[in-house]
Amino acid sequence: MATLGWIGLGDIGKPMALRLIGAGHRVVVWGRTPDRLQPALDAGATAAGSPAELAAQCEAVLLCVTDGAAVEEVAFGPRGLAEGARRGSLIVDHSTIHPETTRLASRRLGSSGVAWVDAPVSGGAIGAAAGTLSVFLGGTPAEVERVRPWIAAYARNVTHMGGAGSGQVAKSCNQAVVAGSVALWAEVIAYARRCGIDPALMVDALAGGWADSAVRSVHGQDLVAGRFRPTERLILLKDLDIIGDMAAMTKSPMPVSAAVTTLFRQLLAQGHQPGSFGAIMQMYAGAQEAKGEAG
Repeated sequence: MATLGWIGLGDIGKPMALRLIGAGHRVVVWGRTPDRLQPALDAGATAAGSPAELAAQCEAVLLCVTDGAAVEEVAFGPRGLAEGARRGSLIVDHSTIHPETTRLASRRLGSSGVAWVDAPVSGGAIGAAAGTLSVFLGGTPAEVERVRPWIAAYARNVTHMGGAGSGQVAKSCNQAVVAGSVALWAEVIAYARRCGIDPALMVDALAGGWADSAVRSVHGQDLVAGRFRPTERLILLKDLDIIGDMAAMTKSPMPVSAAVTTLFRQLLAQGHQPGSFGAIMQMYAGAQEAKGEAG
């Protein structure tokens, strides 16, 4: 059993941390919002006063935060991880950020003997709670082998993709497929409705066929109903921007991903409420309402 730090107790990070505690590890947590720490504290975690204080107690610190800016602040800001991390310790980043941000962080901490493993996840809060997440690892073979026993508490499919940043590249591939799937499901649900068939019935009818996916099974009926959880930002758009930037850097033609990015950016520009997957249905609902008014 290890002494591990955890930063980021959101919808996905909280069940991951709880499973780590349940596996018998000593977990130290830090966060700006005390209420978010309470479930972990109730489960047996202890709290640190800053990321630096947390890092000084732990052989590894695991992050699951919002974006690259949040990672930068936690790792390198005042009283950040870099100030407290011990030589020979590890930072394991489960956040989804730009691969180049990861590579820079790895170089910065590597000079002081602290390793960085990028480990973005796929499977959402449901997979985190069930311990079935997929994790894409970037780092040296030795670093990855140190990490595996810890993340086994909440992950089922763990793959070493290559050196630093490789895990984030793999996650960008995942997000390109997910974003394209969400956009296409929104499109065909609106299409089915206009063609006079029940889109909820259509979503169920496609189960088990080649069109099936986790997007259909987990989110299909929410898309039909237009249900979504409001957030401060359009979640997929951040990831699509990373994909677009990496595609430009590597001269990779990605016309489908570019079209999907434009679609999500249009949703934001038209004033639709940003949110999770179901938010894209607002655009089709708006088009339907406009059609009805014209008729």
